Amino acid sequence: MKKILSAFVLTAMFLLSCKDKKTTEPFKPDSNKEKSVSPTEKKDEKEDKGFIVLKNTYQQKDWLKLYNEDHSEWKSFQMTDTFNDDDFIPNMIKPDYTLLVFKFLGKENGFYKVLVNEDKNTIKYIKESDSNFTYQTVGEHILTVFSVGFNEKENPLRTEANDKASSQPLDKDSFYYPVKIERNWLMVKDDHDQNFWIKWCDEKGHLILDLYYDA
Repeated sequence: MKKILSAFVLTAMFLLSCKDKKTTEPFKPDSNKEKSVSPTEKKDEKEDKGFIVLKNTYQQKDWLKLYNEDHSEWKSFQMTDTFNDDDFIPNMIKPDYTLLVFKFLGKENGFYKVLVNEDKNTIKYIKESDSNFTYQTVGEHILTVFSVGFNEKENPLRTEANDKASSQPLDKDSFYYPVKIERNWLMVKDDHDQNFWIKWCDEKGHLILDLYYDA
């Protein structure tokens, strides 16, 4: 009888010790679950995709249409000299110059995905078949603007498209006009017809210039 009682006590103590071990074991996160990524990290993973631009052949009598994600019509409008709409804060808009530039976010089922309000992160869609708009890569678009601005300390003027080329001081009274692009370098010309080189994007493909559309 004593042997049976002892065996019962030992078994009970063993079960209790196992239960305590299980409940005190530290929590381990599920390694198969996707790790969360901050918005900044997500943005850094993607290079700038380009722009959707209203063509300079656009006639103000023509109606422009933007669409919702479900392809229902969001807005129909004419880009006249007096056009004004608080819903529009795109990359650039100058109605008196018939200038309208949206950041391009990708293509979906025959539509361009664009950012129409950069303050509110409003995304809408333009039909690829819309003859009033055209797609431009970042490099192509840079060559269409009037001039560019840049950080002289981080991106100095170079005599050649090379990080080791000698640098030149910035003339603050001069404009710098885009001339041509080679890889991640942009040739610019100043008001004295001198040519220099600056970088137009960083190693991740992000635009690092300010684009000026008029003087």
